[in-house]
Order: sequence, then structure tokens, then C-alpha cells
Amino acid sequence: MNKAQMEGAAVIFTGQPWYQDGHKIVNWDSAAKRLLFRTKNLLQAAVNPRLSRFCTHTKNNFGAKGAVRWLQRKLSGFNFVARFDVDSYYQTMRHDVLLSIITELRVEEVTQSIVRQYLTAPDTDKSGVGMVAGGALSPLLGALYLLPLDKVMELCMRNQKIFYIRYMDDIIILSKTRWHLRMAIKTLYAVIQPLGLQMHRQEKYFIGRIEKGFDFLGYHFYPYRKLRPSVESLRRLVERARRLYEQGNDINRLRQYVSRWTSWLWGGLLGMVTTAGGTKRYFVYVLKQLQITGVTTTKLSGL
Repeated sequence: MNKAQMEGAAVIFTGQPWYQDGHKIVNWDSAAKRLLFRTKNLLQAAVNPRLSRFCTHTKNNFGAKGAVRWLQRKLSGFNFVARFDVDSYYQTMRHDVLLSIITELRVEEVTQSIVRQYLTAPDTDKSGVGMVAGGALSPLLGALYLLPLDKVMELCMRNQKIFYIRYMDDIIILSKTRWHLRMAIKTLYAVIQPLGLQMHRQEKYFIGRIEKGFDFLGYHFYPYRKLRPSVESLRRLVERARRLYEQGNDINRLRQYVSRWTSWLWGGLLGMVTTAGGTKRYFVYVLKQLQITGVTTTKLSGL
């Protein structure tokens, strides 16, 4: 698809938007999918030099496992941590703010036009707020929306008293002193409020000493200790296994699922995450949580 074709193209979704796990979802038609894929590549090329390396979910950056490795290596140099998660990130993003950021980055008008359609086409009530999940542009736009925060935090890190990292809207700040942590948090709120965002104040919110431990991207962090799965990761493991079992899958199917889950848990983190007990440890944990009894030693062998 060349530039002329893109200028005349329209982003069209089929059916009505629906919600899944709290996120708005739409189905794009085949032409729109091709257009969005092309636009994603153009937008990525245009903004990539301006993206922060501390926003780790974007292409050519660290990814989830890279972010976990980076954070684990940083723990020993700091004493305090603040962990935040934006409340309803995609649903509260303001279109005018996002389009303004893209304009400031001098993205070509044709690309801006398609991004505008991407945001407004599913916005059937014309609220000017919110973005769909699962679309080709959403992860990159999610990176751009908090670009102002990334840049301010990079300046704060120059004194080496804090460390900042985020994966989409999951944010971690490490600090050497309480004062520096308070100043960093104050700065964070000063940036996000004009963006129309609010932080979770429940299970995804933590401020305290690193030695108490904290969760990030499915792992529980302690200084000078190997990573282990977070409580939320274990809850999801059990919930998914429960659904499989209730759908009529047998013990072998559950064992295969747990084996794949542990492969994800350990993958990319050689030497950093605990492997004590192997896959068997988590399989037995799932069986206990589901109150499944009578599993023979043979079924547990090989794990």
C-alpha cells in the first residue's frame, strides 16, 4: 500500500464494540487490518528515535523478560520502591492528548489521519476518550501516551538516586532514600494528571522498602533472592487450570498446561528465577487448589 492509497483508505470495523476483561474490543475488516499494519510500521519508524528505552514493551526494547532482568539487577543499589498501575489505561486515554503528542513528534499527516480514525471509529458515543485493545496500533500508542512521563523521569534519574522503568502502564520507581522517592512520586502525579490518568490504589499499588518484596510483570521481587511467581500469576495459573478441568480435560492435559506455564516462568531468566521443585511443584499446587485427589506417582513422574 503506497502513500496515495493510504490517503484514500478508511479504517472500518465490523460489528459492535464489546468488552473483554474490561477492555474494548472491535473486529476490523481485512482492508483495515492491512492498513493498520502498514501504519504501525510507518509510525514505529517515525517515533522510534524519540521513544524512551525505559518503556520496555515497545519493539526493539527489552520486552517483559528483559524488563524483569534489568529490574532484578538494579535492586541491590536501592532501598525503596513504588509500584503503580494506571487505572483503566486504554479506557481513559484522551484522543486530543495522544494526537497532540503525535503532532509534536512531526509524524506525517497521512499517518496522523489514520491514527485519528483508529481512535474515533469505535468511539460510537463520541466521548473523545478511550482506545481499543488488541488492535495493531494500541501497544505503540500506549507507549506514546506516557512518553511525557518517560522523559521527565529520565531527567530525574540523572542524579542516580532513583531508577524508573515501565511496561505499558505498569510503573516501577526505585529510590535510595525516602525523600527522593517522595519527590519522584510527586513528579509522576504532576505529569499524569493533565493526561487524564489515575493510578490504581488497590492490589497494584505499593510503596515501601524493597526488602518487603513487590510484584512486577508476574514475578515477586526480593533483594538478593531469586525471583518467584507472584500471587497473581499463581491465581491465574489455577484459574486457567480450573477452566480446563471443568471443560472435561483430563489430568494429562492439566499437566501439559502446567508444564508450558513453568516454561514461561523460567524462560529468559536463567539463574534469576527459582526452579526449586521443578514443574512437579506447581502441578501438585494446582491439584491441591482444585481439590483433585488420587493422582498416582506415575502421573507425577517426569515432571
